[in-house]
Amino acid sequence: MAQTAQPAQTVATQKAKKEVSKAKADAKKEAAAAKAAAKKETVAAKKAADKAAASGAKLKKDGTPDKRYTNAKEVAAETSKKTASKAAAKKEEAVKEVKASTPGLKKDGTPDKRYTASKEKAEAAVKETKTRATQVKKEATSTVTPKDYKPTVDRSLQGPNGEQILTGPRGGKYYINKNGNKTYVKREG
Repeated sequence: MAQTAQPAQTVATQKAKKEVSKAKADAKKEAAAAKAAAKKETVAAKKAADKAAASGAKLKKDGTPDKRYTNAKEVAAETSKKTASKAAAKKEEAVKEVKASTPGLKKDGTPDKRYTASKEKAEAAVKETKTRATQVKKEATSTVTPKDYKPTVDRSLQGPNGEQILTGPRGGKYYINKNGNKTYVKREG
């Protein structure tokens, strides 16, 4: 009977050995696949590190770029480019509007004197602004001090040495001192 029991054990051991060898082969395949995946990851990390090193970014110990450090110069350059392009677009729109409203202007906005119509318009505009400027000047000087203004003398008051007390255009009281300068009298009250 011992002989019949041995073949059963040998068949079972042979099956077990086959399963073990299959498991070993599967484990080897999985290990090889994992090794290949790890190699791909390291190659990708090295490429990223080389790229980051070339751009001047800070790297972690493992060679990957540290995302805590952003390149402020790049960010500032991008924002300045965006704002500059927006400003240029606004300027171009404004120039187009001005050109459309007034033909015969140069790029800088000054009138082109080759066109007689623009020449006449420009001269009329210049005359108008000059007259307006003179009117404004006249109004400004008339509100401050009229040309025919004469200071009033306050006979009830006298300066420290008996000088006449005068009243200025805005109501201030002063006298002329021995040096010929105005000396204002402090208000009482």
